[in-house]
Amino acid sequence: MPAKMPRLPALRPLLATAVLVLGLGALTASRIAVAADTQDYPAASLSAPTDPAALIARGKYLVTAADCMPCHTGPNHAPFSGGLVMQTPFGGLSTPNITPDKATGIGNWTDKQFYAALHDGISPGRSYLVFPKFLYPAMPYTSYTKLSYPDVMAIKAYLDSLAPVDAPRLPNSLKFPFNQRPVLLGWRILFFRSGPMHMNPAWDEQMKNGAYLTEALGHCGECHTPRNFMEAMIQSRAYAGAPIDNLFAPNISSDKTYGVGGWSQADLVAYLHDDGNIVKGSPYGAMGDMTDHSTSQLPISDVQDIAVYLQTATKPQVTPPGPAIADADASIARGQSLYATNCAGCHGATGGGMGPNFVPNLAGNDSITATLPYNPIGAMLGGLGSWAPNGPKMPAFGAQFTDQQIADITNYVRTAWGNKGSADATAADVMQLRGVGGLPPAASQAADKLGCPRISPFGGAGTVTDPGNGLLNIYDGASTAAVPSLTQKLIATLKTSNSSISNTDLTNTLVAAYCPVLAQTPGMSLSGKRSALKDFIAAAQPLIAAH
Repeated sequence: MPAKMPRLPALRPLLATAVLVLGLGALTASRIAVAADTQDYPAASLSAPTDPAALIARGKYLVTAADCMPCHTGPNHAPFSGGLVMQTPFGGLSTPNITPDKATGIGNWTDKQFYAALHDGISPGRSYLVFPKFLYPAMPYTSYTKLSYPDVMAIKAYLDSLAPVDAPRLPNSLKFPFNQRPVLLGWRILFFRSGPMHMNPAWDEQMKNGAYLTEALGHCGECHTPRNFMEAMIQSRAYAGAPIDNLFAPNISSDKTYGVGGWSQADLVAYLHDDGNIVKGSPYGAMGDMTDHSTSQLPISDVQDIAVYLQTATKPQVTPPGPAIADADASIARGQSLYATNCAGCHGATGGGMGPNFVPNLAGNDSITATLPYNPIGAMLGGLGSWAPNGPKMPAFGAQFTDQQIADITNYVRTAWGNKGSADATAADVMQLRGVGGLPPAASQAADKLGCPRISPFGGAGTVTDPGNGLLNIYDGASTAAVPSLTQKLIATLKTSNSSISNTDLTNTLVAAYCPVLAQTPGMSLSGKRSALKDFIAAAQPLIAAH
């Protein structure tokens, strides 16, 4: 006979012990900041403007410096209304609506709750019974915890001034057990310490401002610092460089050989504020988004302060590339021939690019010679946007070149023209980066359960190539009756853009577009969705044959 469950009075000592353990854990993971903690901060951060308009203006400046909008704005979403799905090693994580909508945004959050989110990584509400609702550290509260209280309130004042947007959050698709927020308690105890950064009182106002913008607002370390197996930043290696998606965020420490310590301040300011130059190249990928929406919008004096801090106050990190591969000379020779035929027309025979603001240089470009060879590989696989507003785009070569050919070109450009990189790229590296597949447009646990395919612009094994132009969102919000006509439209568009596309690839692309939308259908069982997906594929075949 099974044992009876204990009555509530019998459970009270156990619950009290659990609460005590959680409380001690929370104190271990964080502490209450006091006014004296920020006494050496830049003066502008120590008191909030009393005029409401000035407070909102300060908040807008801070939100721009923190680059909040791009992460909190998904495809086809209004600014700050969320909907961007971030791919993490633990699954998909959607960003929330931070407009002042009371039902789906932060319109009901108190000042205390908002400060707890940015400073302590705790959202309003509870996880289960006694656990706080811990935020996932994809939200960089590990850096925002260094913000002063007046600045957090200014940020809230600006967000509260925005027009509210009704935008429910997309479900996360994190894997078990990472989809259980209480699991984060252990991570926080091990890796999170709340509170400000302790600035050197001897620093002048410009150095303090540069430190504050870099460490707290710009959260530069979140991308440029290596992480451990639990995705926590390795602080002893701050700014040493780290992989990010299919690229590599280079070393930006003060080291004069491998970091930015050897750059001229003018080149670093141009990189952050003016979209780069023909000496050190231009920002692209996630860094390009950051400079477009954040540092290029700041006063140039702020960017100069950031440059001074990075170049003189950060710990130098020595990060030489790895050893060359065994057949490096042969690989470089093959790469030189491929470069001359396919790349030199834009980037120049000597890697000098076409400037100003036309085609970036590869010679002397630190992103090309970074610790790992991911940047030239990622650029060739997926292409890049144009440097200048109306300049040429970097085409994708992922379908044109084999893995070995891309590795060969990479090895050549990393070592040619005096570049200090290593001929260390292999075909296996390229194959690995081809497999960096994105999440479906409407990523969710339901989509994962239904087996919706992953999307990749790089042609990775087991993924569907994204045709671009938002085509994979064609079924979003569509009625069942509209599906056949939308399918015909999608087929026609895909065939027009790629007349040689196979029927198999065409079918897979249709499934990649329709599957995540079907997965969100309310009131339908998983078996019903699977049956409906089979019906969709069957109905698409005569439409494909007709084209």
